Amino acid sequence: MAEIVFGMAVPHSGMLGKPGETWLEDGERDRAKPTLWFRNRTWTYPELEEHRKPENFAALLTLEERQARSARCTAAIAAMRKAYEESGADIAVIIGKDQMEIFPEISPSIAIYSGAEIFNGPPQRPVYAPDQAVTHQGLPDLATHLLNEIKADGFDLADLYAWPDNTWMRDNSKIVPHAFGFVYRQIMGDTPPPTVPILMNTFYPPTQPSMGRAIQFGRSLTKAIQNWQSDKKVAVIASGGLSHFVCDEQFDQKILGYLGSGDLAALEAVDDRSYQSGTSEIKLYASVLVAMAEIGAKMTLVDYVPCYRTEAGSGEGMGFMYWSK
Repeated sequence: MAEIVFGMAVPHSGMLGKPGETWLEDGERDRAKPTLWFRNRTWTYPELEEHRKPENFAALLTLEERQARSARCTAAIAAMRKAYEESGADIAVIIGKDQMEIFPEISPSIAIYSGAEIFNGPPQRPVYAPDQAVTHQGLPDLATHLLNEIKADGFDLADLYAWPDNTWMRDNSKIVPHAFGFVYRQIMGDTPPPTVPILMNTFYPPTQPSMGRAIQFGRSLTKAIQNWQSDKKVAVIASGGLSHFVCDEQFDQKILGYLGSGDLAALEAVDDRSYQSGTSEIKLYASVLVAMAEIGAKMTLVDYVPCYRTEAGSGEGMGFMYWSK
């Protein structure tokens, strides 16, 4: 039977591919948004900046502070990559999401890629892809096994057997969504083993699974991997999170506590309105946490770096963590 040996949860923000000197440019995009999600509701940018004024984010936007936090993120990614390389995993299951990249007109709740080839490269941004076209190996045998086993547990799944055009690319090429590209590029160094990408819609109502449903999916996924007739060692990796596009350190620290103690009930008890916008990607962690509990692995928090880009506290909470025995 296949053996799960390693787990990881890693952010995939575009800020991680930029020097701290440029982070304020991303803040202009936040100012232009009609609304931002924070603490279970939407806010206009002026409303949010006024509401969070006592937190004095201006002090965290200095060039020195941005450079220091950027350096911490770079060091954390290097540590995550080292932990993955030392895990001995032969294959990986990567749980991410699509952000209207390949699904601009439909919104499947959960899709599993069962194809043999995974494409990355230009014109994707360098943080997510190398400067030349590459083709990575999919894992159709495991993907088909997962589709059948998880379906038997009552999940209605989409079988993604060929990559649609990626509408984020100026040439609509069939580049893998950025959540997966980040892992291939930054964690696996553009030389990944065979992988099965799983796409869970955390962003777009009404087909978002609840945290409770995400946990149930994690249980089914873990059982299915362990039932696969193979001697392969498997890494289970979630790509996304923590809080964004408004950074909420208090919320992130609460979630990190739940993750560190393996408290699935506490994660499920969080108001589902808290898991919206980019922060919804925390639901992807459920599969990792379930799998790691099954094998008795403990979490290592490499670093938590709140990265700010406006006086309203917009930005991203970058949590870098992995699980090993």
